[in-house]
Amino acid sequence: MTVARLRLDALQQAVLECLAYSDVFDYPLTADEVWRRLPYEACRQEVEAALTSAALDELVVATPPYFVLRGREHLAAVRARRAEASRRLFVAARRYGRMIASLPFVRMVAVTGALAAGNSEEDDDIDYLIVTAPGRLWLARTLTMAVVRLAALRGVTLCPNYLIAEDALACPDRDIYTARELLQMRPLCGAEAYRRMLEANAWWRDYLPNLDPDPFQGPPPLASRLLRSLGEPILRGRAGDALEAWCFRRKARELRNRGDGNGEAVFEANVCKGHFDAHRARTQAALAARLARLGVEP
Repeated sequence: MTVARLRLDALQQAVLECLAYSDVFDYPLTADEVWRRLPYEACRQEVEAALTSAALDELVVATPPYFVLRGREHLAAVRARRAEASRRLFVAARRYGRMIASLPFVRMVAVTGALAAGNSEEDDDIDYLIVTAPGRLWLARTLTMAVVRLAALRGVTLCPNYLIAEDALACPDRDIYTARELLQMRPLCGAEAYRRMLEANAWWRDYLPNLDPDPFQGPPPLASRLLRSLGEPILRGRAGDALEAWCFRRKARELRNRGDGNGEAVFEANVCKGHFDAHRARTQAALAARLARLGVEP
């Protein structure tokens, strides 16, 4: 079935592309979720009409309350199972995330990846994005690894795979993948840093015009304020500069070698992006394959 035969209008094609994107992650969507994730400005009623239109009847099926690509109806059960697994895993994510937030020079901690979307399996890693003070990213990463090791002793795998300093909040990649990841994250601590990160990447509205970020809830934990007030003055001077430089030289070289030319893995003074599996490229390739099968040109 091709778009030409179906004569999809712009909104119908955008709805189909939205469902195909989520299908990459085996994640069915409600009509409201399609509307919120749509890279096309529209009202909810228009999106609901498009989802149930005759033009999409052969490609899209309703499994209330969700919509999926035809032949993928089983994803409703997958979503229910993963939602329950995510609910349990998020308890650990919150506990260890707050530990990380208590470390010196950490300004924000957010859960990212499948868990942020409520789409994790029982044994998935817990992915974090961490914002740090400028000039102390690699020291903060070193301290964070102590929490990672503590969690490992308890059978929990933490993956703080994206650290950025407050002077590097603007994302260099501006596309639907990055916009979704940015708005999907679930901040645990650091309301001010989160606000400034959204401001530094205001372009996301070009890709998700119907979506508003969930309001940040909860003050920073008391432990965070106490440890910072004790630890940061000690590590803010020349000794901290030397330690930061040593951590950067030692670890960045090792991580760059591990990255082996992968453009999604970046290790600089103010960015530590350990995306070794080229997730962005693999997602884009999987989406393109689905759209080709559907007869849609992205």
